[in-house]
Amino acid sequence: MRKRISVAAFENLNGLRFIGALAVFIFHSFTLSREIWGDFYQTPVSKGIYQLASRGHYGVGLFFVLSGFLIVTLMLLELDKTQTVNIKNFFARRILRIWPVYFALVIFGFLLFPYLPFGKPTIHSLGYFSVFLSNLDEIWVGMNDSLTFLTVTWSVSVEEQFYLFLFLVLGLFPFLIKRKYIFGYLVAIILICLVFRLINPSDERVIYFHSFSVMSDLAIGGLLAFIVSANKHQFIFKLSRIQIIGIYIFGLTVLIFSHQIFQGYLVAIERIFQASFFAFVLLDQMFSNHSWFKADELPGFFFSGNLTYGFYMYHCVSLYYWAIFFQNHELTNSVMWFVLYLTLNFVTTYVVSLLSYYWLEKPFLRLKSYFRG
Repeated sequence: MRKRISVAAFENLNGLRFIGALAVFIFHSFTLSREIWGDFYQTPVSKGIYQLASRGHYGVGLFFVLSGFLIVTLMLLELDKTQTVNIKNFFARRILRIWPVYFALVIFGFLLFPYLPFGKPTIHSLGYFSVFLSNLDEIWVGMNDSLTFLTVTWSVSVEEQFYLFLFLVLGLFPFLIKRKYIFGYLVAIILICLVFRLINPSDERVIYFHSFSVMSDLAIGGLLAFIVSANKHQFIFKLSRIQIIGIYIFGLTVLIFSHQIFQGYLVAIERIFQASFFAFVLLDQMFSNHSWFKADELPGFFFSGNLTYGFYMYHCVSLYYWAIFFQNHELTNSVMWFVLYLTLNFVTTYVVSLLSYYWLEKPFLRLKSYFRG
């Protein structure tokens, strides 16, 4: 008999969310507008820091695994309790959580930004963005568009495609609302992604942005939900702190040197390794008594996890405007100016995310209570 576990019992996920958001923030802070910074940016130390910062994009993979784990866990809990899943309620809750911030950024980028100071039009398609195909639009035209802050929507689009297709299939064919079919869907997604990446090993933009390249992260998060639901995660309790630290060091080292390791057809398994490592991190953070750190115990990280979605979606807008300010005022020739640039971007993004959470997101989140049970 399966032991029922409540989502509320999963500790340290809020802190992990914020770690993922910080990783992406650091990645974009060092890679976007890098051409404006002075000679200090070309020193060996700066290049070394840049190489580490450029791996911050793996924060998106952490988001994917987390999302897949939580959504599938909720489905399994409801399925165990009621022998079915209310797809309409699930879809409604998804809309209330994701759509307000997503469409706020889309409306700003397409309809308001071109008419603001320092604004410019985008060649992206409002139609594709409106139906959560921004990741495909990024593949098609992203290289030719100098407007970068709309690009962050790509990961939200991938998530929506993953869940919308699952909800559509289960809604049209209710007899498929069973554990074995949901499990089969997740396994099929992983296999499809493996084959897709084998077919497209050298197209970097397709490998990075395409739905069939990255959905395996979400599916592996979903499989983790099955493991936890079936109480097959007990091995995590047997690992010592030294063993856990060793796994962290191994996983992070592989990610840091991923470009050297996963070359050619090995690209096909890069995301499998990445997502599996993040799945281990989730298990360690949620259940282990021997963790070398707990994300929620880092000062401010538990609360900041609530702001992660807005922080992720808005940070590139802040980077865009502050880069213009520093360049126009010729404040780009010193490490100290760059540190100030990072600090101002963090504070700006955090404050905007805080306002967004209370004024935009929370009113919609309160409505989720009408779509439970």
